[in-house]
Amino acid sequence: MELTVITLALVLAQAAPRQAAPPPQTDETIAVQRGARLNINNHAGEVIVRSWEKDAVRVVARHQPRTRVNVRPTSAGLSIGTSGSMGPAGSVDFEITAPAWMAMRIEGTFNFVTVEGVQSEVFANTVRGDVIIKGGSGVVTAKSVEGEVRVEGARGKVSASSVNERVSLTGVSGDITADTVNGDITMTAIDSRSVDATTVNGDITFEGKLADRGHYAFSTHNGDIAMGLPDNTNATFTFRNYQGTFSSDFTLEGYTRGDGQRGRRAVGTLGNGGADVNLETFGGAIRLRKGSVARPRGR
Repeated sequence: MELTVITLALVLAQAAPRQAAPPPQTDETIAVQRGARLNINNHAGEVIVRSWEKDAVRVVARHQPRTRVNVRPTSAGLSIGTSGSMGPAGSVDFEITAPAWMAMRIEGTFNFVTVEGVQSEVFANTVRGDVIIKGGSGVVTAKSVEGEVRVEGARGKVSASSVNERVSLTGVSGDITADTVNGDITMTAIDSRSVDATTVNGDITFEGKLADRGHYAFSTHNGDIAMGLPDNTNATFTFRNYQGTFSSDFTLEGYTRGDGQRGRRAVGTLGNGGADVNLETFGGAIRLRKGSVARPRGR
């Protein structure tokens, strides 16, 4: 009898409908004029911004009753913030839909930020949370302290930084600045005339084209530097490594095996030497690869 009762209880539990997500406490749509800017300040939670063709901003937010979401027009555009009826505001999860042309600034402390499909300037800054930006043009800035930073398909002047997590950029075109302390920096399908990447305890990986008269500087203290480059690359490489090794799939004119070891400056040229590339690591290796950074099996 006891077994039958337990079995019946399990069947009833499985058959019971799942509870739907709680309804949003805030759901507002505000018309905006072209040229307006969006400012979002969320202390804790998640901010997801997607784009649409309407000249309006829809704000959907889920939060506790004691937390208020404040949406107000300003002289610059639209401001979204949070406050608490008794003490600090609690966490708020935002789903915001904005015009693709609308520039935006997103800030918070315990905030996870995702921006998708925007074709304008983006500034996203948080302390404990990841920042993901897909799209963006003009000036695109993504910053976190304790979170991963990822930028995809941005065009313009791109700055990505973290302190204790990795930074990755994919399909980015324009000037790039990337830095972290305790994470790797990965750059894939890059089209840029200026790249400056710095980390302390991570590796740096770059795959992309080097522009004639372009400038590229990669520096790490305890990590490796690896570059995947096309066969027809034209560049002048200046490098130093103090405790690591140097290897290349290319034949560098002017380079003698052993150059660059123990911190000595070494120079090698590919093609007409059009791009200026500076590589420096203290405790890691430097590798130049044809095509992908990953070496095919058997090589």
